[in-house]
Amino acid sequence: MATSRRAERLIDDPDLLRARLREAPDGPGVYLLRGLDTRVMYAGKAANLRSRLRSYFTGVDTLAPRTRQLVDRVFDFDVIAAASEREALILENTLIKQYRPRFNVRLKDDKSYLYLKIPRPGEHDAVAPGTAREQVRTPRGENVKRATLFPRPYYTRKVIRDGARYFGPYTSAQSLRTTVRSLRTIFPFRTCSDEIFKRGHVCLDYHIKRCAGPCEQKIEPEQYARLLDQVQEFMDGRSDRLQDELRDQMDRAAGRHEYEVAARFRDRLRAIERIEERQTVLRGGRADEDCVAVALEGGRAMVAVLAVRQGRVMAMETHELEGVADQDASACLRGFIPQYYANVTSVPRRVLASDEVDDARVLEEVLSEQRGGPVEIHVPQRGDSRRLIERAAETALVALRQQRILDDFDAAKTEALLDDLASRLGLPASPRRIECYDISNTMGTNSVGSMVVFEDGRPAPSHYRHFGIKTVAGSNDVASLEETLRRRFRRLELAGTGDDIPVSDPAGANGGEERANGHHRVQAREDADLSFGVVPDLILIDGGKAQLNGASRVLVDAGLARIPVFGLAKRNEKLFKPRVSEPIVLDRDSPTLFLVQRVRDEAHRFAITRHRARRGRVALRSRLDVVPGLGPVRRRALLREFGTVDAIRDAPVEDLTRVVPRPVALSIKELV
Repeated sequence: MATSRRAERLIDDPDLLRARLREAPDGPGVYLLRGLDTRVMYAGKAANLRSRLRSYFTGVDTLAPRTRQLVDRVFDFDVIAAASEREALILENTLIKQYRPRFNVRLKDDKSYLYLKIPRPGEHDAVAPGTAREQVRTPRGENVKRATLFPRPYYTRKVIRDGARYFGPYTSAQSLRTTVRSLRTIFPFRTCSDEIFKRGHVCLDYHIKRCAGPCEQKIEPEQYARLLDQVQEFMDGRSDRLQDELRDQMDRAAGRHEYEVAARFRDRLRAIERIEERQTVLRGGRADEDCVAVALEGGRAMVAVLAVRQGRVMAMETHELEGVADQDASACLRGFIPQYYANVTSVPRRVLASDEVDDARVLEEVLSEQRGGPVEIHVPQRGDSRRLIERAAETALVALRQQRILDDFDAAKTEALLDDLASRLGLPASPRRIECYDISNTMGTNSVGSMVVFEDGRPAPSHYRHFGIKTVAGSNDVASLEETLRRRFRRLELAGTGDDIPVSDPAGANGGEERANGHHRVQAREDADLSFGVVPDLILIDGGKAQLNGASRVLVDAGLARIPVFGLAKRNEKLFKPRVSEPIVLDRDSPTLFLVQRVRDEAHRFAITRHRARRGRVALRSRLDVVPGLGPVRRRALLREFGTVDAIRDAPVEDLTRVVPRPVALSIKELV
């Protein structure tokens, strides 16, 4: 991979470019086009890397506008050879998720998708949420061991290969939670944490028939395991077989005169039938299939996925894409399909597409391997399949237009809000980029400075940064804040100096064009550091006059006194300006004050989060440093497995030996 920074664009050095292209492989692989500071701007796959790269730099004037914009910013490239196009496609998708290049078609906010996880009974669940670390076994109680026989389904945003079943991804968390609430009326699985479970007493859920009561052994492990199997069958869309089984169980219970048990099976059947009444039923004999349609309008793209399982329309989801300027429907589908199916837990037999898909053959190979059976990508022209695609396409277009309306309204409100803030604070222009700083420590130890960024009135988490305080001993928030700001603006100097410093342009939409920022006019250079390389329009300090004066001194020393800086006092929510005694008081119920408070509270939250993480790492090192044979690698492995030092201390030796050698495990039990 490229690590050195080139100061000249490749198209400006033809001899070097020709020499490098001659040495590029002529087989399949992946290429990375890099901008200034080696940032990846585009990741692509090719059957012939040399030919594909030459296509970018030959006949530049004939390229599409967006491709020309990309080539104009290429300072370097990398190539990664692959054994096949299929392997190249998988690697390309991995790199797109890793780097999120601006010029690639990308799923928007794909990290936020939610899954339902159903662990396998009797297995240790290494990532169960709810507390810092939920132990499923301790040396002190068999109730906790019993919890592994009655695992609880739960929500997660991470899929790992641990033998559990995952269902998703769900773009709407509310939709998944509603589904789970409905499921519990049919299949009463437990949802309590292991800590509550090991108390051994049923809760309200049992009495309202939302839980089978495994904590008091109201259900046998085999029955509970079958209950979870039925949940999975229902989620898979295999309800016909499930209904047959429930009818059989109901009849057998009635034959034994167990009428209450029979009534429970009857109620489950009726609940399933009510849910299925709301689903569209297609003609029989259809394979499981997804209908994927894309809508393009106004430089934006929305994809709708309609899931059909066993002849029933089970779900419809919409996904917005990024990086779609100048892209056609085929290219959008080519970008969407590998990213989407990398996240799903079940690939259908057929994928029906609204348009021809670039690289369809290679995509079929990848999906077939993931499914463990053949997968076909098909563009239907008539019949039920075509009607389903048209329905998905209409859904995608409606969702795209609705999202544009929402965005336009939000933009108008935000613009008015930022204009009001600029007016109240006496700023020369609306603050497009706001940075806020806070300090967090415990009795002067493990101090951390936080920097949060709001762009156009919204949080920009990818721009957040934190600073472990290095030069300040004890509890001195002013000095810690000064160190944080000095280090932040030193990075600004490294990113670019003088009039070459980029202003706040979060979308990178200016494409290097000059723009006015109200108080200074600079050249927007998108290749600079996305966070440190941007001059803020407004700085907020979480603190009073002492912190504000310290921040002002740092800005003066850095030659950045032109940047407005204000302090927000917690006690009375007043804004202070350096060298001005009278505070600025915003109306208590004004949206402008709410925005300022939200920025301040986010900086406080982020500072506390990073401080706790640092304090936890220090505690882990200090308590485990005394254990012989326990180095940094083994400490990290223990932390990944058990979560906290207390959980490591309480774990039985047998569990510890899954991670470290037995002598080290015995030392942990003795010394920690």
